[in-house]
Amino acid sequence: MLFSKLTLVSLIALSQAKNVVDLSQLQIDLSKREGQEPLFEDPSSVDGIYIPKGEEPQKGPTLLVSGINVNTEISVFAGYVRDDIDVASRFNDAKKQTVVFAPTDSGIETLPLKPWQFPTTVDESKSEEEINAIIQSNVDDFIKSHLVDGEVPFEVLNSERSNLGAKLMSENGKVIKLVNDEGDYYVSSGESNEWLKVQKVTNVDNGAILVIDKPLSSPSLF
Repeated sequence: MLFSKLTLVSLIALSQAKNVVDLSQLQIDLSKREGQEPLFEDPSSVDGIYIPKGEEPQKGPTLLVSGINVNTEISVFAGYVRDDIDVASRFNDAKKQTVVFAPTDSGIETLPLKPWQFPTTVDESKSEEEINAIIQSNVDDFIKSHLVDGEVPFEVLNSERSNLGAKLMSENGKVIKLVNDEGDYYVSSGESNEWLKVQKVTNVDNGAILVIDKPLSSPSLF
């Protein structure tokens, strides 16, 4: 069953792992207290991020630069990445780990503004050079709001770790929350109470791609 909201009712205990919350005794209520902010441990780093099990990098693409381009559902986001020299270069670097929360094309289409139109308004009265700089900055901010820089463990979550939640930090300084609800994974921007179900996970040698059906960045969050 798909849920658009995920509200955490009570937090029982914190695990000893960095940035990880023990949700094994956490009850999840989808109809009550929708406005309440979930409780998480503040992150001190992005080391030891636990991610849902996906496709191990034994077949197909082994780097993010390839993995993000073979998925036709996220072709718009992949196009933004290709045009960003710094991000594209890192995605092609086997030594640099990155977690990518990739919004689908249909999800990006639901935005009231194009990613290049926010958070800074494109003022047509400015020079062409200034407009191009604003557009580039806006797209860069959109991309980085969906990236978490860090080393990702590829081990399968065992039964004792089947209910974990993590509070991560995106590359543009925004909080990203990730929880496991009985095997289904949900992600939320720190500024939003809406939880998005992770539709698909692809693990590659230098990170992981988690496909979501809406962007984590929106004009309404600024």
